[in-house]
This record gives sequence, C-alpha cells and structure tokens, in this order.
Amino acid sequence: MKILKGTKLIVNDSRKGVFSAIATEDFDTDQEWYPLVLDEDTPVLGLSNKWYKGDEIPCRKGIAVVKIKEV
Repeated sequence: MKILKGTKLIVNDSRKGVFSAIATEDFDTDQEWYPLVLDEDTPVLGLSNKWYKGDEIPCRKGIAVVKIKEV
C-alpha cells in the first residue's frame, strides 16, 4: 500500500502498542522501515525508550501494521 507524506495513520505495533502517527515522506508498506513521527500527546513506551509527540518513532514491517486514520 502506498502512503503519502503527511498521511495520518493508526499504527498497531506488537512491541509499542497502538498509537497515532504521521508519515514524514512517501513510502510503500512493502519497505522494511516506515518513516513516521508520533502524533499523540500520550508518550509511547518501548522496552528502553520513550517517544513524545513529534519524535521520529521506528516502525518495522512485520512488527507494525499501519492503516490510514479515518477523519
């Protein structure tokens, strides 16, 4: 699936949980890593990291599933 820069997404990551993000560049979900920034006020917690709104958050194909956020 093609995702365009600026698209708001819901991400379901098996390690980080479910959160909102924005695409920082055009990408295809077939590529290994998704270029995303966090788009919610609640921090997302990883095993050893914490991400805040506006932070780049690493999301990998196979671990994270993205879908376009309905307006």
